[in-house]
Amino acid sequence: MPFERIIDVNVNRLDESLKFTEDIIRFSLQNKKLLSNIRKIRNDFLKIKKALPLGEIVTFRKSMHDLGRKAQFDLRLKKTPNDVITANITRAKEAARIIEETLKTHNIAISNRLKKLRFEIYDLELHINEFLRRKFTPRLYVIIDEKYLFKYRPSEIIKFFEKNDVTMVQLRIETLSDKTFYTYAQKIKKTISRPHVKFIINNRIDIAQACRADGVHLGLHDIPIKVARTILGSGSIIGASAHTVKDALTVQKQGADYIGIGAVFKTRTKRDAPVCGLSVLKSICKNVDIPVVGVGGITDKNYKAVLRAGASGIAVCSYLFEGNLRKNLRSLTGRKSSL
Repeated sequence: MPFERIIDVNVNRLDESLKFTEDIIRFSLQNKKLLSNIRKIRNDFLKIKKALPLGEIVTFRKSMHDLGRKAQFDLRLKKTPNDVITANITRAKEAARIIEETLKTHNIAISNRLKKLRFEIYDLELHINEFLRRKFTPRLYVIIDEKYLFKYRPSEIIKFFEKNDVTMVQLRIETLSDKTFYTYAQKIKKTISRPHVKFIINNRIDIAQACRADGVHLGLHDIPIKVARTILGSGSIIGASAHTVKDALTVQKQGADYIGIGAVFKTRTKRDAPVCGLSVLKSICKNVDIPVVGVGGITDKNYKAVLRAGASGIAVCSYLFEGNLRKNLRSLTGRKSSL
């Protein structure tokens, strides 16, 4: 068996995959912990390479006659950036396993080191997947309240939202049965087709788990964030409500991924909600490090003021659904689209 050529091609493959993954983490994901992990893996692999006779192995290379040299060989279309990341992690795992197996009859010590490296890559893949699941953009956050569920079919409005720059969708049900809540949640989850559109369940962790939502939003008097994290796992998005700077700092410390601040203005959805105003919103945005979403009474007339105050996004509900949904959403995005 031409084991030298197999070692050569897979050392190159593993090198390239790990370097690409490092660059993605460094420049796109921008996560310090993941960057530290991938650099440790690359350093461990560098030590393994120094223990291999690569100078001798490379003399067996026959790249000019390699059957896999053509551009069309093993060509697979990647639909999203996440697909590219997954493909490279998979390539790294495969290459590590092939080198490990090939060396079992030549150098068992190095083979065992490759096995250890392979499991480090498995762990990295898990952490990257968890990070990507929690990666979100709260720019335009739509809250579907239960009183609007009978006005539009979930499949109809979700597809419309996806085409018109909505980045997060929350389902909020407080009085309907659990079965009805779950049924609507499942329909919405199944309809969402774009990975950047995150689906959030208000308050109910059990419903979020059952329909495999991207996360939950918790009020100040709901289940503690740390408990929710334990139940849902590190890959879920957990949002929290706050009305003061003190509240915001507390939920940030407890591990919230974003904070919903409101009501910024008087709202028709929750008429008894206290109004915190733009000044409180601005102060909170200056004091926390996680994304802040302004919620409550937001319309086409005031949403820009919310963003100028420092919010990462706006959450809208009654403004969209009480009137012309198409026209109202277009007033927030500038797009011209129809149901």
